[in-house]
Amino acid sequence: MIEEELSTRKWPYVPGDYEVGNESSPIAIIIVGRGQVIISKEDFCIRGTIKTENVGLEKVVANIISNPNIRFLIACGKEEFGHFPGSALIGLCKNGVDEHMRIICERAAIPYLCNLDHDTIERFRRQVELVDLIFPKSADEIIAYDPIYNFDHSRTESLHEAIRNCKSHNPGPFPEEPIVVLNQGLVQDGAKVGKQLNKLADTFVTSMLQMPSERLCTNASLVVLSERFGVIYDPVDGSVSTTPSVEFAGRLKAYLRGEGN
Repeated sequence: MIEEELSTRKWPYVPGDYEVGNESSPIAIIIVGRGQVIISKEDFCIRGTIKTENVGLEKVVANIISNPNIRFLIACGKEEFGHFPGSALIGLCKNGVDEHMRIICERAAIPYLCNLDHDTIERFRRQVELVDLIFPKSADEIIAYDPIYNFDHSRTESLHEAIRNCKSHNPGPFPEEPIVVLNQGLVQDGAKVGKQLNKLADTFVTSMLQMPSERLCTNASLVVLSERFGVIYDPVDGSVSTTPSVEFAGRLKAYLRGEGN
């Protein structure tokens, strides 16, 4: 089903909050949070936003490795408290992931890339060079929710300077075939994924609040009823739910219960 859907679509194959510019450009631009800045479409291959350190970041990786022309990833905008998607992105590019597909980074709530594998991550890290223009860096300066904002003059100039520098140092297309990630969790629309995860988190939290302490401490894991359709069963409270990633659902439940990452 996924293969048939993707066979009728052009790049980028994974849906998300982005716009396509010049597909032969070596530059991808990712804006953390809700920043707005005017950039000519000739200056980038793809430009988008990122708000989460897991599924959102997976979509970025998937769309980049499916286009070998992209050799630079310019990350800009304001870091956001809680998810810390900027920290996750920087950690991914610099350090990669551990054996559990957890991004090795200083901050981020649930930085698991459950819809990818180690080979795709390493391909991403080899293909692109990160240009880090994310601010602020100090956690004390980051607020929980930034409203929509426009880049100021100095930040806009820094971005355009980075674009010019990347263009002048373009090494040419990455010398390997594009990798197309065929995964149910990634081909879904971002808004649908967000609603599913929010609903799943609400289900976990509600059941936890209603449980006596001895039931809350159970180690019972989620049961996968359907990998293809993302259907899971929680034996603790008897609930059946859908999720864009059954593995990530387990990570989410562990995080909400305060278990170690």
